[in-house]
Amino acid sequence: MKKQSLTTIFITASLFLFSIVHRASAAITNPAVGNLGDDADKAASGELFTQQVIRYWRNAMSIGGLLVIILFIWGALQWISSSGDKTKLEQARGRMLQAAIGLFILVASFVIIGFIGNLLFGDQFQILNLEFATPE
Repeated sequence: MKKQSLTTIFITASLFLFSIVHRASAAITNPAVGNLGDDADKAASGELFTQQVIRYWRNAMSIGGLLVIILFIWGALQWISSSGDKTKLEQARGRMLQAAIGLFILVASFVIIGFIGNLLFGDQFQILNLEFATPE
């Protein structure tokens, strides 16, 4: 019984200590995040959520595009190095076909998400405006 009450007191004291630290850390801003989440009106309207979805979607499209390029180049190198071997040639052809199918899926999903985004969210969902990362 004494052990249980000591545990309860320790947990309660820990919660109070962590809540004080939480208030103090609220004043610290992360320079990598910037002003994300500072505007309560944007958060209430859902604009911040749509912006975050757009960021995730653009990252997924970039990674998918890189994978398509890598797969296509890999298939092309296999084709070149097949030296007339039918099985290697078929593997290379299959890999390049998979890359082409992946590209088609990326483009189709890009168009479908853009269309649905405009229907549901209007001008807030700017997924079709591509922004390319450039060094600063």
